[in-house]
Amino acid sequence: MFDSIPYTRHYADQHDEHRVYLYGLSYCEHCEQGRQLLEEQGVAFDMTHLDTLAADVRRPVLKAFRDEYGEHVPYPVLEIDDEYLFGFNREVWLEKLGRE
Repeated sequence: MFDSIPYTRHYADQHDEHRVYLYGLSYCEHCEQGRQLLEEQGVAFDMTHLDTLAADVRRPVLKAFRDEYGEHVPYPVLEIDDEYLFGFNREVWLEKLGRE
């Protein structure tokens, strides 16, 4: 989690044991698919579109992702309990969320 980022909170009907953040791009189809999956599964999460953030807020996030993944970060990035998953993979996301 990055403290300086403005997130949009998405609430769920049930309590979730995970702390979940979704980092995407406003024009990214896979980011939208990831958001929809989280909502369909009833996962509470916070989301931000990195391309809409001010450069001074966005740069440290991009650096952290590049340090973790490498130069070409695939979006969306899902953060679950301080673990990053890069790129949308329905099966992997469901497994990590305990929703197989």
